[in-house]
Amino acid sequence: MTNGPISRLIYGMDGESATATNDEFALIESALAGDEAAASALRTSERTGRLESILERRGASRTEARDIVADLWSDCFNTGTDRGSLLDRFSGKGSIDAFLTRTALNRLIDYKRRQRFRGDLPGSNNGDGEVDVSDRFDRLPAEKAAETEDSLIGLLRESLVHAFRNCDAEKLVILRLVNQHGIDQTTVGRMWGWSQSKISRAISSLMDEIRDYTLEELQRRDPWLDLQWHDFVELCRESNELFTLD
Repeated sequence: MTNGPISRLIYGMDGESATATNDEFALIESALAGDEAAASALRTSERTGRLESILERRGASRTEARDIVADLWSDCFNTGTDRGSLLDRFSGKGSIDAFLTRTALNRLIDYKRRQRFRGDLPGSNNGDGEVDVSDRFDRLPAEKAAETEDSLIGLLRESLVHAFRNCDAEKLVILRLVNQHGIDQTTVGRMWGWSQSKISRAISSLMDEIRDYTLEELQRRDPWLDLQWHDFVELCRESNELFTLD
């Protein structure tokens, strides 16, 4: 629930994710119906460059970024196969840019994890004295055509849960009273025998703990992924599914 206590904590008491506009839906519908002008309006060089830049800033090489974005656009307008178009999965819970960014980051995470897994596989000698892991890797069951698991959402959620598990329990109770139940800091201070300023410092300290533990877990899970706290907050803002844990 994007309006729950955790989402308010992460990006503000009145933070809400942006939803798609009617114009975006109309543009997508026209593009899927074969309107070349609408397709061009979606697949602009500016949008392509932005997606590639986002991937490069978060750990992709230039070649990886270009390949991932090229495949993404291909899947957006791939209406002639059983897989259908990626755009058919656009729910409108966020903007089209947010949808494309999340999809691109998901594919980057999946690609890097498969790459790491490929490197970890025990190899076999190919007869030339070199170890070949490709045959064994390629015999693994293929993923379903539809992207059923959102790796990015899982990564953000698990890292945030890790942070809450490791934060100071007393500060979490204070934060819950103030943030979720709306009790003012002066009243909470009387309950603890603390001044209002001490309550405020405890909440500020807890926010630092949440940030540090979250980023620490993100780095542990995917060391190559370069996400800063403002990245995490923006991805949370764009991701309704993250806060199903509220």
